[in-house]
Amino acid sequence: MKAAVFNEPGKPLSIEDYKDPKCGNNELILKVQQCGICGTDLHASEGGPLQPPPGTILGHEFSGEIVEIGKNLKSSWKIGDPAVSLPFIACGTCQYCINGNPFFCSNSQTTGMGDIQGGYAEYVRIGLPESIKIPKGVTWDFATLVEPLAVGLHGVRISKFKQGHNVLVIGAGPIGLSTIQWLRFFGARHIVVTEVSKERKVMAEKMGATNIIDGKTPSEELINMYRKETGGSPDIIYECVGSPNVIQNCMEIAPPFSEIVLIGVCDKPDTFFPFLGSTKELTLKFSIAYLKDDFQFTLDMMEQGRMNPSSMITQQIGLESLPKTFELLKNDKSQCKVMICPGH
Repeated sequence: MKAAVFNEPGKPLSIEDYKDPKCGNNELILKVQQCGICGTDLHASEGGPLQPPPGTILGHEFSGEIVEIGKNLKSSWKIGDPAVSLPFIACGTCQYCINGNPFFCSNSQTTGMGDIQGGYAEYVRIGLPESIKIPKGVTWDFATLVEPLAVGLHGVRISKFKQGHNVLVIGAGPIGLSTIQWLRFFGARHIVVTEVSKERKVMAEKMGATNIIDGKTPSEELINMYRKETGGSPDIIYECVGSPNVIQNCMEIAPPFSEIVLIGVCDKPDTFFPFLGSTKELTLKFSIAYLKDDFQFTLDMMEQGRMNPSSMITQQIGLESLPKTFELLKNDKSQCKVMICPGH
């Protein structure tokens, strides 16, 4: 098969002929229809704690058709079924797996980060317990957005959010936009968003933001602007950037007794002033990945026509164009979600 392979930091991905994945007895092989480029992939390719080993095929936001079924599987799956999968193959028997949360399985293998080759390729290997059929009427575009949407959904679900809350979302990249959509879906009153990119400001408004504030606004001024726009303070702040110093900024903005939910992934050391959080009795909550139910719920809402994330897709490319586009995305903040279509 053809694949885009990561070999070392600072060098573009290379298009290579790569061996097809082998289907285990309890696994499935998916022919990739589309795969999204995630910010985590971009960060990982530049080195640091998330860097995958040389020879890794990145990509964990994919959808496709089943082309091979493990011999031990006597299930309702059949060749040609459209599917998405959580980007893990886990043991399936521990308490985390039973609860639909394979991310925390101690024997879990991660797709697209070195354990299992990812979706920047024509085929990808997936596990049965982690896989979900795509309902009729849900397009490939929508199905491929299930993963980033599930990240936002999980962050909202684990927070103290209730209908009618006022919220502040820091950053309108793909995860910020996903979070905005779910906050609107679940009935937030005011969804104020901070963002520096003019293109992403427009997207945030389309996704349901009620007010947009420039991301470079100083903390004190931002607080005053929030109060002017909403008549109050945010009940919850969702941090969707994942950069150093943002936690401290959120703590400065946060009113007493509020909650800060960290959805953005920061892979660099950071510092903040704990006493500030103590004087306000803030709740600081970290969110990672998703449950299988987050994937299923997202697909269900797409099938019912209640979730339409199409505005997030800003470009679709073939596999041969991926290395150049991947490098450009490291600095281009005008794009949101770029989709790779290996068969094009």
